[in-house]
Amino acid sequence: MKKTLLTTLTQASIISSLFILSGCGGASETEEWLNHYCTDEELSARSSSCDLFAYENWNLQYPSGNTNDGMLTVRLAENPNYKSKYFSKYTDVNDKSWIRFSLDASDQGKSTNGSSVRAELMNIDYWTLTGNNSLSYTFYYTSTSPKSARFTIGQFLQRCKEKDSPLCRIELENGTLTAIVRDYDEGGRNYLAKNDYNLGNIKENQVVSIKIESSGKNMKIYRDEVLKCNHTFSDGVSSTQKNYFKAGIYYQITGQVFSEVYMRDLKTAVDSNY
Repeated sequence: MKKTLLTTLTQASIISSLFILSGCGGASETEEWLNHYCTDEELSARSSSCDLFAYENWNLQYPSGNTNDGMLTVRLAENPNYKSKYFSKYTDVNDKSWIRFSLDASDQGKSTNGSSVRAELMNIDYWTLTGNNSLSYTFYYTSTSPKSARFTIGQFLQRCKEKDSPLCRIELENGTLTAIVRDYDEGGRNYLAKNDYNLGNIKENQVVSIKIESSGKNMKIYRDEVLKCNHTFSDGVSSTQKNYFKAGIYYQITGQVFSEVYMRDLKTAVDSNY
């Protein structure tokens, strides 16, 4: 009788363990991991970072938290006090204030054409590859896994016929910053040219300044005021399609990696035809 009872209890324990590991009857592994985000109490003590940049010209894109609803958008011009676990203000020990982007790669809710989740500002001052246009910012980052973290920090895309195509992305991967520059045809599907420009190494908490300048089809990228990229887009890249800048965190991976990007002096200068 005792042996039978012991066997029954052991089997029940095993079944219970499997039940929990499968995500039933308790928080899943992903749900536990997402606890890296701030608590509701912490969020209530934070404030919006909209006063740190020209928020009227930016929308915030962030994951809905589930696959069905995809990515959500906040029009900051209509919500100047907006803050969330993805987007808030941070003031450091030197009393400098930063725009804080917080995002876990295992969160749910990506855009239809995106590869993974993002917490990213989208500038709504559209421009073409004519005239002079620029994006600049200063940033640093932290991550639960600096070697695994891979995400875009700033970029600009062109609105092509098929889908929006990133002509330039500033990407962080394994302690290296790279400008990934792609020439697309007007349809947005075919590469005309591929170029990667090394912008140098970066460590956690290391403050770096980036500036992207375009003059017509010529683009220059500076790191800490040093020229790192001088690129001229192909003839097949449209000069009449509109482009737009983005800044924040856009993961190029999935999985359990939580990162925060702290950004300040976020500025654009746009010769807009729209």
